[in-house]
Amino acid sequence: MYEIVVFEHNTLYDSCTTDSSDEALTMFVDMCGRYVSPEYVAENEASFGVGDMFLSYADHSGGDKPMLVLWIGDITDEMASKAEERLKKLYIRICEDCNTNEITITERICKTCADL
Repeated sequence: MYEIVVFEHNTLYDSCTTDSSDEALTMFVDMCGRYVSPEYVAENEASFGVGDMFLSYADHSGGDKPMLVLWIGDITDEMASKAEERLKKLYIRICEDCNTNEITITERICKTCADL
């Protein structure tokens, strides 16, 4: 059994449970994207934590609504690596002009398209 719990100002804000590790991974990353949104929290202002029975993703931006997403359960090193890899992808998107080059979430077009 896995549980994903979200806290705002140390108060329970949202939660969900599942028996599937794959589903838990998807739910964790989705909730991180929703509650520690890359649009508002820069990658260097969010922290990823790993413990024996949990993964955490927290907003350290100093904004008005600090959020913490916590995944609780028997988590393997492989699951932690996959979660960290997917969280990094939250901060990358595809260029609006060429639809091929990866850019950071704060950019609209890649350097190649900007130089044209």
